[in-house]
Order: sequence, then C-alpha cells, then structure tokens
Amino acid sequence: MSETTRSEYDVVVAVGPEGVHDGVLDLAVAEAERRQAGLELLHVVHSLVSVPVGVEAVQSLDAAFTEVGRRVLTSAADRVRSRGGGRVPYTTHLLVGRVSTTIADRVPPDGIVFLERHDSADRLLTMSVSTRVAARAHAAVVVVPAAWRRGPYEPRPVTVGVDHPDEALAQVETALAFARETGRPLVVVHAAWLAEPYQDLVFGNTTRDEWVHDAEERLDRALAKLPDHADVDVSTAVDWRRPADALVGASLVSAFVVLNRRRERAIGPHLGAVTRTVLRHAAGPVMVVDRT
Repeated sequence: MSETTRSEYDVVVAVGPEGVHDGVLDLAVAEAERRQAGLELLHVVHSLVSVPVGVEAVQSLDAAFTEVGRRVLTSAADRVRSRGGGRVPYTTHLLVGRVSTTIADRVPPDGIVFLERHDSADRLLTMSVSTRVAARAHAAVVVVPAAWRRGPYEPRPVTVGVDHPDEALAQVETALAFARETGRPLVVVHAAWLAEPYQDLVFGNTTRDEWVHDAEERLDRALAKLPDHADVDVSTAVDWRRPADALVGASLVSAFVVLNRRRERAIGPHLGAVTRTVLRHAAGPVMVVDRT
C-alpha cells in the first residue's frame, strides 16, 4: 500500500496529460449530485525514478510535467463548475507518484473513480492505467471511452455480467443497488459458451439448447435469493455466445455495464481476460466493483 492520502471527496476523476472529455465529466458530476458528495479532479505526474541527465534537466522536466497537469486540471475544473451550477463542491489535486497506484489509493473505499479510455495510438498506455486501477482499487472504477457522450435521458438498463450462474448473488448485489439508486432496470447477462473443440467432449448426449436452459434455471435459482427488489425491474439474458462479445454488445444499449474484480489471496486483486477485453472494447461506461 502506498502512502497516498485518501481524498476527502467520494467522487474522483482521473485527468490525464491529454485532459478529459465532456462525457466523463457529465457522468462524474451526475454521480456527485446523486451522492450529494464532492468531486475531486486528480492529475498524477509520473515520478521519474532515474533518467540519464543532470539535475537541472530533471527539474526542467518536472516543471514541464507539472505545468501540463495544472493546465488540464484548470480546463476540467472550469467545465465541472459550469455543469455543477454551484451544487457540487469540487477541488483539484496534482500529485507525483506511480500513476495507477496513486489513483487507486486516492479513492475512498466507498467512493468511485472515473477514468477515460483513448482509442488511439496511446491506447496501450491509457488502458494499462485503467486496468491497473480497476484491479487495485477498493472502490468502484468506471472506465469511459473518450468518444462517448451522454445524450438525452433514456431508460437504458444497468447490465451486469455473471460468469457462473451459481455465484450470481455475489456478482449482482452491487449492480442491483446501483440500478435502484439511479432509477434504472437491471439486466443480468450470462454467456454460456464452450470453445468448439471441447463441445463434443462436454456435451455428450446434451444439446446446446439444454446447456443454455440449465444455465437459465441455475441463474434464476440464484437470483431468487436476492433481497426484496420489487422496486427494480430485473431481467435475465442467457445466450450461447462468447462472454466478451455478449458484454461488449450489451454496452451498446446499456447505461453502464457492471463487472466484478476478483480478490484471490494467492495472486491478489486482478481482472480476468473477459473483463480486460470488455474494458478495451466497450462502447459505453464500464464499472468494475468488488464481489459482495
């Protein structure tokens, strides 16, 4: 654990050196209003461990990096001010450290952090930060494509992915609470899938349709144990499809796609291959949370 001090505000927006687009700020301000919380705009200057230049050159680089950070924070703050209308207290912070670690450790455990994904030549770098924050943070992490824009309100659902139907309860509860708090329906997605070389070995006398039907029944049994949710329209979607394809497809018609990070003692917090793929390719916001 780094020594990064936790933010006093529940909502944090990570602002990179290229700035942050309006879609991320719209979501973050709306979330701060919903929580009746403050919003922190955070820029982290990557610490230079060692460079083959003199002290003066390092100081010059630090000054240049800091100036970039101040500039993008000022731009973001101006736009938050215009969106919040005085209803959302906000602040800016510029820190120096390892970027993903500092961001992850800055967010309060009950808070939420928004990051932007860039679909360009610098995607590898931005996705490295996003995926590392999503894996490490103890708070909710929302990754938003840079090109995404918030349109007029539509009753789009919150969609949550479930990998194993029998474990659905632990994967759905947080998404259900978020759907309730935002007044949206919840769709629980499970993709039943086996690579073709394995199908003959596993199916035997079982057909693909029977496999899907069995998954539907197991998912329904698990969801029957959810606390009372009469105030939320909950539906399920079980299809024979690659999991990442199903969830990326769902991102086209969802307000948020919610996925779960794992915390296994042997290897610590990490993201599975499906979650990483969805974070790279989703058309809309993806929220990563702990299982309950």
